[in-house]
This record gives sequence, structure tokens and C-alpha cells, in this order.
Amino acid sequence: MTTDAAGWAILRQTVIGAENIEATSKELRETFGLSEGFADPILEEIGLADETIRVGPQTHLEIVAGLHDRASISQWIAKGGGGGGYALSIQVPDAAPLVAAAQAEGVRLVADQEVYGHRIVQLHPKDMGLLVELDEIDDPGVWFWDDIETATPADPVIDDVVAVDVASTDPAAQAARWARVFGIDVEGADGAPELRLGHRTVRFVRGDRPMLTAVDVTLVPGHEDRAGEVEISGVVFRLSES
Repeated sequence: MTTDAAGWAILRQTVIGAENIEATSKELRETFGLSEGFADPILEEIGLADETIRVGPQTHLEIVAGLHDRASISQWIAKGGGGGGYALSIQVPDAAPLVAAAQAEGVRLVADQEVYGHRIVQLHPKDMGLLVELDEIDDPGVWFWDDIETATPADPVIDDVVAVDVASTDPAAQAARWARVFGIDVEGADGAPELRLGHRTVRFVRGDRPMLTAVDVTLVPGHEDRAGEVEISGVVFRLSES
């Protein structure tokens, strides 16, 4: 149940760290029938190359890679031995109560700034299990990239991201921390905690490398024969009917 403090929260963007951004982008687009994406020019200022690829009308997959060895993503990939799920972007109407709840939990802030006219807060990956970005946009029907035109895919295989897995050495404790930050209840069966962010789900699973390990996507009708799993840049994509 969402509290008044949190208002609501919607998982909008899933970010994958890649050793080779061109190869990972090509594999994602060809595997899932998606169009070429676009870059966020601000990220270049902090040493990141990126491409954001639209998936259906409401969500995006973003690929990020370091422009040099000193970039934080480059160090993360080197330490982990390869690419993986790096971050989540979550839209909220008001970041202030979530920041207060995060700080009460001892969660450190990586960034707190205005970007494209909106407050953007990033929560430390060592505290949250991966980089968590809070994007303050008070209209749930509006998103940063709505006005950016991209080619319509000729034959898309997927049209939504519906769930992600976040690995942790202590999934129950990590889920409880997220629940207190977002002001929502932990759901799921014993041993498989999860949170609902809009109509999307964040599951907490056991793993030695804290990161996003899997993404559930829905198949476009006519592509039911593609159901199954595929791994791209260290992330398992699970394809299933909606």
C-alpha cells in the first residue's frame, strides 16, 4: 500500500551497464525488434556514453558505458567482471519525503540536482543494491522523453517491462529498506519479497553481486513463439505473454 508521503512511484527506465555500448545496443534492438534510441547529452559531462531505447509507450531501456577508465561505470564493470543491470529510474510526484526517508535509513545521496526542469535524486548503489534515481515529475502521464521522436519499430517483439530482479546478499533486508524509503508494503511469498511500483514489480533475489540481474518483458501478440530467456550484457531477459 502506498503511503501519503510517497504518493506514488512508477518504474520508468531500466539501465544496463555495458562493456561495448554499440554491440549491446545492436543486440538489444535486433533481439527485441526495437528502433534506434537517443543519447542524453548531460551524461557525457560525467564520462558516460549512453543510448536510451523506447520499449512500448511507457518505458525505456538505457545502455550506459564509460568514456574512459576513470568513469564510475567503467570501474563497476571491471570490478564485477562484466556488464549487468546498473540502475533504475523511478518517477515520483515529490522527491522530498523519499529523500528524508532514505536519509533516515542511512542511504547516501549520489546526486541531488535540477535536470531538464525537474529535481533528480540518485541514491547510492551500495545502500540500495544498485543506483536508484528518483525523478520528480508530478504528472504520472508525463515522462522526460515523451517529446523525443524516434522511429516506430517495424515489427517489435516486446512492448513493456513488467518486472525486474535486484540481487542482494540479504533480499529480505534490502526489500524492507526499499519499502521504508518508498513508503510501500513488501509483498510476495516468504523468501521472495517484492515491491510494486506502478504496474511494474521489483523483486529481491539472492546474489553475490549486488545489481539488477533480470528483466521481465511482455511479448507483442504474434511473437508468442519467442517466449523464453535470453541474456544480454549480463542481464537475463524473460519474455512472456502479457
